[in-house]
Amino acid sequence: MKRCMLIVNPTAGRERAKYHKDNLRKQLESMFDTVEMRLTRKAGDATDWAEEAALTGFEAVFCMGGDGTLNETINGLAKANTPVKFGFVPLGTVNDLARALSIPLHPEEAIDKLKHHKLVPVDVGKANDRYFVNTIAAGIMPEAVGHVSIEQKTLLGPLAYFLTGIKAMQNHQSSIFKVETEQGETVYRSPLIVAMLTNSVGSFRNIAPQARANDGKIWLAVFKDFNYLDLVKLIPEFLAGTPLSSEFMSLITLTQAKITLLDNHPLLTNIDGDEGPGFPLELTVLPSFLNVYVPEA
Repeated sequence: MKRCMLIVNPTAGRERAKYHKDNLRKQLESMFDTVEMRLTRKAGDATDWAEEAALTGFEAVFCMGGDGTLNETINGLAKANTPVKFGFVPLGTVNDLARALSIPLHPEEAIDKLKHHKLVPVDVGKANDRYFVNTIAAGIMPEAVGHVSIEQKTLLGPLAYFLTGIKAMQNHQSSIFKVETEQGETVYRSPLIVAMLTNSVGSFRNIAPQARANDGKIWLAVFKDFNYLDLVKLIPEFLAGTPLSSEFMSLITLTQAKITLLDNHPLLTNIDGDEGPGFPLELTVLPSFLNVYVPEA
């Protein structure tokens, strides 16, 4: 008997899940013998339930929600370390993994596309004891975007994060990072570092345009220390979608790394949109860890 667990965050996407969860359940019932739907009530529910599903013989786990719900579900599956198929319907502000996998951002269309699907292998990253499918970042941008309000996200979408980050960068403070990889050890002075698994970062595709969700690599962007004139040059290039040049950042690929903060002031990290682990960061990639349902076309 093929069983599927559906995990729904009823508050995600300005509570849009209540309009779409039954349609998703109906579609899944055409794909599996039984579908068990659970509605999250608190942080950690999605992680616990996804791990439970993986360890008790469910064939697939689907989730409906924003990037936080997606990350929680992935963490549960990764902790179980048992092969389980995975699918999701995005309801968040950014939805980077959906963009990278060409999953429609409108829930009605995403559900409809499940009628004709395929399974695609997707990498998962690990940062200390946490897992991620999009990014982990540290520096001025993660600290700034944590203050973006729900009203700003509703009005501006992903652009709210970009504008907030750019404003913060005008008075940025750089940090000193030691990055140890299989290629050796390098020390950087940088206002922002971003480790990515896909080519979509905050809905933009110009930081690591060649990255793919199943290339077995972590793409690490280390932004260079810049002044106001550099920022004036960067903004139009970024908004135009032009791949960022080495004038603004260094971009390296790796499969594992240790990143240590060498200066004394504390620094927050952001993992898939939520507060992440502290330094030092031990990064590694789990190649093709997930098999994800995506549109066939």
